[in-house]
Amino acid sequence: MNSPEIYSLFSKVVYINHIKNIDCTKIIKSIGNEFIKAVDNTKKDVNNISMSSISKNILEKKKYVFLKKIVLEQFNIFNKEVLKYKNNFRITNSWFTKVFPSQESNYHSHDNTMFSGVIYLQTNENSGDINFIDFSNHRYKLEVEEYNIYNSRDMSFKPKNGLIVIFPSDLNHKILTNNSSDIRYSLAFNLNPYGHINNKDCDSYLYIK
Repeated sequence: MNSPEIYSLFSKVVYINHIKNIDCTKIIKSIGNEFIKAVDNTKKDVNNISMSSISKNILEKKKYVFLKKIVLEQFNIFNKEVLKYKNNFRITNSWFTKVFPSQESNYHSHDNTMFSGVIYLQTNENSGDINFIDFSNHRYKLEVEEYNIYNSRDMSFKPKNGLIVIFPSDLNHKILTNNSSDIRYSLAFNLNPYGHINNKDCDSYLYIK
């Protein structure tokens, strides 16, 4: 009897890596206190919502050029080894996230962008995992003997200082409750392709400078 083959068709691919030689403590000291309540276009189901930096172009600041370089290097690894898109990508938005004890975020996705990501700067065991969820209709709610990537409707990853996570921007996600006594800091960002988008003979061709 032949061995069966399993294909994860049209999957949402998430990239995770640990960045070495990043001084998270130094970055935290440089952030400042210019934060507001995080805003997104989803239904507000959380009262004690997390904070977002007022600036949404953090990585354009001179003092964070090194972080911008790290983000692009990591995404290029993801693209070259997994995605294999011909286009180059640029960072279009970037901001710091600040989550006080007992705070969390709403489930949300990111508009007007293709990939999003986060670098964790100050976390601990209980400061709030990142949770991804599939809101699509699966028709039946079945009991599962053992959860895996093929039958799970949501999945969480535990943040660690220096960890980077990159994912498709339409993937719904949230910061789970910070159950620690420490403030949780991270850097979030969006990336978009530029140059020739699709074939020039196609009626959906687009060129982005």
